[in-house]
Amino acid sequence: MPAAVTEAPILGVKWDWDRAANYDSFLQGFGGGDTFYELVWCDVEPAPGLRSWKTVDSVVDGAAAVGFEMNLKIRVGSCWATDSRLDARGGKNKTASLMPRDMAAYEDFVRAVVTRYAPRGVHRYAVENEVNGNGFWQASPADYEHLVRTAAAAIRASDPKAIVLDGGISATAYGAAVAQWLLDQGRTAEAVAAWNAFYERRFAVRGEQLPAAHDAGSLRAALKAEQPARNLSFLETTFRLAADRVTDAYQLHFYEPWGNVPALLAFLHQRLPSGFPIESWETGIFWPQGDDQAVPGETVKLVSLLLAGGVRRVIWLPAAHDPNGRRDEEYRFGLFDPTGVPRPAARLFRDLAISAAGAAVHGLANDGIGGVSLSSAARTVVAVWSDGSGHSAGPLPPGSEVLDSDGGARPAGTTVALDRTARLLRLPEGAVAALAGLR
Repeated sequence: MPAAVTEAPILGVKWDWDRAANYDSFLQGFGGGDTFYELVWCDVEPAPGLRSWKTVDSVVDGAAAVGFEMNLKIRVGSCWATDSRLDARGGKNKTASLMPRDMAAYEDFVRAVVTRYAPRGVHRYAVENEVNGNGFWQASPADYEHLVRTAAAAIRASDPKAIVLDGGISATAYGAAVAQWLLDQGRTAEAVAAWNAFYERRFAVRGEQLPAAHDAGSLRAALKAEQPARNLSFLETTFRLAADRVTDAYQLHFYEPWGNVPALLAFLHQRLPSGFPIESWETGIFWPQGDDQAVPGETVKLVSLLLAGGVRRVIWLPAAHDPNGRRDEEYRFGLFDPTGVPRPAARLFRDLAISAAGAAVHGLANDGIGGVSLSSAARTVVAVWSDGSGHSAGPLPPGSEVLDSDGGARPAGTTVALDRTARLLRLPEGAVAALAGLR
């Protein structure tokens, strides 16, 4: 079991900076939060000694303008600073990272980043991004480990307040990781079930890379495939960096069905040092042809289970789907529609964010009830649902409200019937009445 987590949670949003004006007024209503930006050495310094900070300055200042704290992912990319320039991808012309050919020059750049942005309130830095994917990193796990150790030392030397994180392993790695963990314990049936539960929404679009497992044999064969094996190798490197305290917190990326959160966090807490912080910088819902009506409730359940499991930073990505001709279908659900209009999930997420600020967290996970209580001197909000077997919450104090999954608020009666739909209960007094009255 992890050590008790006492830090109050912080929720945030990652938005596209070329559409930032669409979200400004809504984001200001959060009263603060976290976001991040991917800073690429080869973009900032396209030629030796010629650095332009204009874009990064703009996004750091833009986040501060809506009350959000900026976290930076420092990536190398590929250019003069590496042995070659790799092919660019996407509308932003990103390239995968390669190892710098001059590590002293890399250290100098990292120090320059931290020296520039620490005075502007940036104190969280991740090194690279999703290195288990060839689209982001085309070097070995050993090279990645060397890079992180080098960067971490330079970051801390430049900012004693800095928090260093790994680059985050992609969400699709965790089904394999949990399944292998269970296999290693001889829990074969659970391993097969875990693989299928993690990837149930991936089979239709990535069935060749992530096939359904029917038994132990098919699961072991899937785990031996090139990408799962690469995922596990980089994951082990990330755990070693945490064990050696090279990193200060673990960066989680998660887009799979919410019901997988408890198993994933059990795995991470077992592999990480006791009490090691987990921060979910990329959090969302991957669901091809998903049910729009169910997304708000899934949003509440996902965030609630992460908070109840000890995660203390949760950043939603994407803010909004961006139809661009390459992938018009919405695979990962945004809080806003493509024009920037908040959806019901956005209102629920913001309510959780406001409630979480400065709150004590209590997970609700017994007798068919799931959820989380966020309590402070000023308010208590309980996100709660049940397995549908006749549970209720009450007695509730006068003035309590229910926020339903469609985003609408209504006065609460003395008791509220609970079912599989996630609801937020807003309580004007302490959480004792609601917590004691869950049945």
